[in-house]
Parts: sequence; C-alpha cells; structure tokens
Amino acid sequence: MIKSMTGYGIGSIKLPSGNLNLELKSLNSRNLDIRFSGLSLGAELEEKIRLILSSRLQRGSIKVFIDFDKNTKDKSVFFDEDNFKSIMQLLVKIEKKYNQKLDLNNLVNINDLFKSKDIEITDDKKTVRAFKKALDQLDKTRISEGKQIQKDLIKRLRFIKKDVQDMKKLTLSLKNKRKKEISDKIRFYIEQDSIDDNRLMQEVAYIIERSDITEEIVRVNIHIDSFLKYLKSKEPVGKRLGFLTQEVNREVNTIGSKSPLPTVTGKVVEIKNELEKIREQLQNIL
Repeated sequence: MIKSMTGYGIGSIKLPSGNLNLELKSLNSRNLDIRFSGLSLGAELEEKIRLILSSRLQRGSIKVFIDFDKNTKDKSVFFDEDNFKSIMQLLVKIEKKYNQKLDLNNLVNINDLFKSKDIEITDDKKTVRAFKKALDQLDKTRISEGKQIQKDLIKRLRFIKKDVQDMKKLTLSLKNKRKKEISDKIRFYIEQDSIDDNRLMQEVAYIIERSDITEEIVRVNIHIDSFLKYLKSKEPVGKRLGFLTQEVNREVNTIGSKSPLPTVTGKVVEIKNELEKIREQLQNIL
C-alpha cells in the first residue's frame, strides 16, 4: 500500500484561558521539511515534536501551525499597539527614503499584531497527545489519498501492458515480412558473380537485429511486474517506482526507434502519454 505526501490533521489543547489549535499540513517534497508557525512551542518542545513527526512521515513538506482560539471571552489575547506603531513607522521611513509604498497586509499577519498572555504550551502528556492526534489524522488522509493514486496507477499500467501485448502481436506479422526481405537479399547476392560471405552475414544480422523488439518487450513486462509488486509494499517506494518508470520509458523509446510499423509507433505514443501521467502521480507519493 502506498501513501500520498498530501495530508491534513488537527488537534486541540484545552487551557484555562481557551483552546490551542494544532494544525498539520503536508505537501509533496523530495525530503522531509518541517516548519513551525503561529505561537511558539519553545525550543525543547519543538524538537520533541519534530522527532515525533519525523519518525512517522519520512518525506514531505510539513507545516505545523499553532493558534489560540480567538473566540474566547478571556482577555489573554490583546492588540500589540507598540509593535503596530513600530511597523507603521518603518513603512513611513521606507516610503520617504526609497519612494516605495509597501502594503501592510503583505508584510505582517495577525500574530504580529496581537500578544498572548497566560498562554503557556507545556511539555506534558496532553500536548504530545494532541500532536499525535493531529498526526494520526494526517496519516489517515495520506493513506486514503494513496489508495486513490494506487488505483489510478494500476489502471494505467494495465493499459500499458495491453499496448505492449498488442505490439508483440504486431511484430509477429513483421517477422514474416523480414524473412522475405532476407530471402530477397540472399537471392540478390547469389545472382552475383562472387559472393562475399561476410557481407552476406552482416546484412542478414543487421536486418534481423534492426527490427527485433523481443528483448525490449520482455524487459518492459518485467519492469511493470516489479512496479505492481512494489505497490503492495508497506515501505516508501516512490523513488523506486520513479526509477522503474524511467526504465519502461527507455525500453519504449527503443521499440519506437526499431519498429517501422506505424501501428507500433502509435502504441509507443500512447504508452509514453500514460508514463507521463504516472510520473506526475509519483511526485505525490512516499
């Protein structure tokens, strides 16, 4: 079973002054990148949460947002007038000195203009449990989306296998045509006053090798079977599947360059189109 790198999860912590909301968002990335925003956890607790997340997520761009429930009637959240004045003074200075007017909305967010007091995120079981709850939800959404991606990949691989099987049948009819070409070549040389045996063998070998795509078809099927096998793995397989997709594409390119049949060329185009869609899907899985 494969997992998507896209996911979402939430958790909450009840405090005397209100609720702290924890939000996890995951997007695709080549590596694991965890970023925190909103209210600060403190260095030690943040590192502890990082270790919890990295032990489960392996890859992805993970955004951790921590926010205090603004709906509370408690006075623990208040407008930071001093900070607002400092920001406005800086904007005025920039406008005067550089003749450049900046938009406040593009420079600050709500957390820059408000302060919180009596809000302490402690390193206790409740806090860790809330993060694990959000992580569990995120993981479930990754699994759910991974199932949909897997269905799509299997469907496309079946199309490719069918096209490969069709190409195999088409090449069988091509062999008879090639045999006639070889026979005609042999007759041509026999009719000559002298026969260069080496030249004759070279021509025969060239004609046969030029159009024989048997090995490429066999390798394509092997790569597809390996791909389907990896889809059942519980380990992250995105990079392996990417490599197999490249190998299938390479073999299909060789088939296209070898075969003179327009029908085979058409199948090659169809397969390459499916491979491109598979590559796009692979960017989103672990």
